[in-house]
Amino acid sequence: MNFLRAIRNGRVDPKYYHKVFLTTIICLIASPFHLWEKFKDRKLGKLDKPPIFIIGHWRSGTTFLHNLLSQDPSTGYVTTYQSVFPNNMYSKLLFKPFMKWKIPSKRPSDNVKLNVDYPQEDDFSLSNMRPAFYEFFYFPEIYKALFDKHVLFKNCSDKEIVEWKEAYNKLIIKAKTNTKGKNILLKNPVNTARINKILEMYPNARFIHIYRNPVVVYLSTKKFFQELIPTLQLQKTTDDQIMNMIFDLYAKLMQAYFDQKSLIPKDHLIEIPFESFEEDPFKYLEKIYRQLEIDNWQQATPYFEEYLRDIGGYQKNIYRISREELDRLKKEWQFAFDELAYDVPEGIEIV
Repeated sequence: MNFLRAIRNGRVDPKYYHKVFLTTIICLIASPFHLWEKFKDRKLGKLDKPPIFIIGHWRSGTTFLHNLLSQDPSTGYVTTYQSVFPNNMYSKLLFKPFMKWKIPSKRPSDNVKLNVDYPQEDDFSLSNMRPAFYEFFYFPEIYKALFDKHVLFKNCSDKEIVEWKEAYNKLIIKAKTNTKGKNILLKNPVNTARINKILEMYPNARFIHIYRNPVVVYLSTKKFFQELIPTLQLQKTTDDQIMNMIFDLYAKLMQAYFDQKSLIPKDHLIEIPFESFEEDPFKYLEKIYRQLEIDNWQQATPYFEEYLRDIGGYQKNIYRISREELDRLKKEWQFAFDELAYDVPEGIEIV
């Protein structure tokens, strides 16, 4: 089982043994159905259109954009159910009711609504299929090694890279089949640093990079990780460890993107500042459909309008930052401030 392999790579603290036990029981129950899954997977088809990838650091607006674009009935995506049970897609009638019973109604970190059929990040699926970066949520202390191997593909053999590509392609095809979408839309922040490998797989892939003021991204990611990681971790983690991890990951992720984005054909990349997108989403939605050659714009518009009305009362967080953190941000992330044309935003309280 992939879960047992994953926990062998990290140090599980005794206080989390019960989580390992319960997860192992669920894996044991689900495992026999994986044989049926492999049999059915032999008949998987192929993608007839290039995938569309939403990229950008966590808390840059990727979830908002993903949820909004997924309102188009012609769009396919990885669901929250698939992210947890990627090897039980043909036995979902058995496992979906259990997940519906256990899943919270909102994400604990930001109150975004959750549902087994809602769109989800695909690296969660990968981490339940094979070795993947999102194992760092279990073991934050080894995040550097996981990032280097599973995002930057450092010291990976050709065989390991081929296996990753095959697993990712299968995941995408199954997502498209499951949601019956004509256009497949993927959202995964770590793909921001995987442009080169994605283009090797899908030379005509489309990319939407949504970005946000680095100060707000830092503060929002800090809150997000401090509230999410304790629900998933299998080892004790301090706030200082999380803070240092955020500083390091942002620098690595964004620098990799700036180094690789020239590989993308000009017409296949759209870059969107979150602040402008939030003010006038339809302006950018229409640009996305036109430039990336996505059909169904007229039919999708009413669904976008309805979704935006439904979330109209969403309350955003109010942030404050210490002078020490701000000085460190301006020192370590200055390259991103310069590249994205940002400064310290108004309304942030410095304490």
